[in-house]
Amino acid sequence: MFSYIYGEIADIFNGVVTVDVNGVGFELFVSNNTLANCRLKQKQRLYTYMHVNQDGMSLFGFATPEEKSMFLRLISVSGIGCKVALAILSGMDPDSLALAILNGDTKQLTKIKGLGKKTAERLVLELKEKVVVDAAQMVLPITQNPDLQINKDMQNAVAVLCSLGKSQADAEKLVEAAARLGATTTEELINMSFRIN
Repeated sequence: MFSYIYGEIADIFNGVVTVDVNGVGFELFVSNNTLANCRLKQKQRLYTYMHVNQDGMSLFGFATPEEKSMFLRLISVSGIGCKVALAILSGMDPDSLALAILNGDTKQLTKIKGLGKKTAERLVLELKEKVVVDAAQMVLPITQNPDLQINKDMQNAVAVLCSLGKSQADAEKLVEAAARLGATTTEELINMSFRIN
């Protein structure tokens, strides 16, 4: 229903941010990552998701489209509701979370408070394919520079970045820069892209 809300941060309390939009206060549940970007009395755009159930309606807010995208993926996993998804995003930023899922790193995932081994394994099982886009289906003009050899790892890295909400052009630039800095494998390229970004 709402794509985003833009207004002044009127109140921050216990994981809830109130955004004043022309005199109307919208309460949004947010992750710690989004909370760190919110400042009282400053205008902010928060990307939103509205959850409706028998108890009423709740709004969830995200500092970036990437975080919202990851939230939507998380709640698509059986047994993970909005509050749990928000707790997961409070324990790990979307890029690190995507990389942990991609690598099947359940040990890293279980470091998130409240996330057990079985749930972590389910996250990897159900989301790995969603995080990794089939690079073979992508048209990938990474660079005009003939001395940079485009390979499968670069294609996969761009695909992952695109699946996290990066534009094709931005993903290509990040991967090209990562390759020039010496990254070679898909994992190295993604890690380096996160650092550059």
